[in-house]
Amino acid sequence: MQIIFSSQPANRAAAYALRQAVFVEERGIAADVEFDAKDTDDRIYGVVYLKPDLPVATLRLEPQDESTMRFGRICTRQGFRGHGYGQQLLAAAEQWAQQHGATNGVIHGELTARTFYERIGYQVTAGPYDEDGAPVVIMSKQL
Repeated sequence: MQIIFSSQPANRAAAYALRQAVFVEERGIAADVEFDAKDTDDRIYGVVYLKPDLPVATLRLEPQDESTMRFGRICTRQGFRGHGYGQQLLAAAEQWAQQHGATNGVIHGELTARTFYERIGYQVTAGPYDEDGAPVVIMSKQL
């Protein structure tokens, strides 16, 4: 297993492919909603690869200010859930964010994922509210 944080085209393509499979095809979110203005060529994505050609989980790094990193568009390919890849990716992303000056992490998590984020130290700070057609809570964690 390898986790890569990069804005390189191949890593972005892997992140986009995972999001297409999970959010658009599986969850039914419209592609023009899922892929938004934050998906720029310089955006950094974290991707878990089991093999060089097998990405299984991803997230988008979204700096909010000098001390806060939002971890967005977090997903794991359907057949690979329950193996800890999402948790490992988020832990690596938190470490990456700390190395780049962040002291707080923020996630806008769907209610269905709330207990997952709570198990790894995130606490609800706002919500629930509707985001892209799903009930979401804002969660934060001191890094």
